[in-house]
This record gives sequence, structure tokens and C-alpha cells, in this order.
Amino acid sequence: MRAPTGSSARYRRSLRWTAAFVYRHSAWLVVVSVCWVVASLPVVTSGVATLGAFSAIRSLRDGDRPRWRVIAASLRRHGLNATLLSFVPLLLLTSTALYAGRYAVTGSIRYLLLSIAGVYLVSFLLLVSLTTVARLSDGDGFVEAVGAGYRWLIRNPLLSAMSMLTMAGIVLAGIVSVVGLVIIVPGVIFSLHLEITDDDATPPVRDDGRVDDGALLTVRNND
Repeated sequence: MRAPTGSSARYRRSLRWTAAFVYRHSAWLVVVSVCWVVASLPVVTSGVATLGAFSAIRSLRDGDRPRWRVIAASLRRHGLNATLLSFVPLLLLTSTALYAGRYAVTGSIRYLLLSIAGVYLVSFLLLVSLTTVARLSDGDGFVEAVGAGYRWLIRNPLLSAMSMLTMAGIVLAGIVSVVGLVIIVPGVIFSLHLEITDDDATPPVRDDGRVDDGALLTVRNND
């Protein structure tokens, strides 16, 4: 099945913008990635760590360096919400792993089906959670952000699937390189997710109708 032109065009545009953004801010994205990995080591803090990473990347999109006061304000306002939200996919992931383990031991079709269903549900809830935290980093209220995250996935199923596959590919590439998984992969994934899910992106267009990526970076950095 072929993806609609709108979804595929938006996806390609997001990839171009993310590549340009990562190239321009690679040093700061390494800092964001390492901080996220360290802050997420206790696992239960992964939600608030992700909120901090999204807030830092948003501030990078508006300037040449993170705005620490903005990041701190976002963490104070939504840190608890982000932490509680992260428990949902984590708990389901644990259950899915247990079902997969039971299937490996017993060979039961029942546990296999539960494992497959769990993988799909974890993927869905992970995208909802990421999109919700991205909205929280933009100043939305918790209920508003959850609703917006859910509606975005329901309205953009193909874009969501392409986003998940791309992020999985980036993680696999990071695992192969080992070091890349820590120093750059989180920052790239969060940057890409923001580009794909932000609905207010109106790109500058050249006379020939194509997106002017250079002008886009100039506009964002001068906002």
C-alpha cells in the first residue's frame, strides 16, 4: 500500500530538517544525549529525563544553545506528570517480556499471541507517551498534551509507522556502533520526533516551490 503524498512529503521534509538541525547543533545534542542516558539509568526517571531532553532541543531550535531556565521551568511544571506517564509503557513492556519468556519455556501459542499483541501495544503507547512529553515541553497542560498525542497518532497512522521504523533503525545503528547509542542517538531520535509531530511547521518556500532548508534554520534561530 502506498503512503499518501502528504504523509510521505512531510516525512521526507522532517528527515531533511532533522539532518540539518543535527549537523548544526551536533555538539549540544551530544550533551543532551549523554545527560539523558545518565538521568535514565534508574529507569523510573526516564520520563522526566525525556522531558528535559525535549525541552533542551526545543530551546536549541530557537537559538544556538539550550535555555536552562526554560528547561528548569518545564521540569518543575511537568516532571511528575512525565514520570508517571513513563510507567505505562514500562509496565506493559515488562509484561510483554514475561509473556515472551513463558512462550520460550512452554511453547504455548497463547503466550506467543500475548507477546505479539504486547509489542504492538507497547509501540503505540511509546509513541503516545513521546508525543505527549513533546507537547508538555512546549507548555501544554497534561490533559491537553495526552489528548493531542493520542489524536496525532490516530490521525497519522502511516506517519506514525514510518516514524517508529526510522527510530528503530537509528537505535539499531547505535547498538552496532555502541558508542553512538549513548552520545548521539537519543538526541537524533528526539529531534526527529519533534520535527514529525509538530503541526505548526510552515516551511519557507523558494520560487520553484521547494522548501528552503537554509531559510528555515535562519527563521527558527531568529524567532
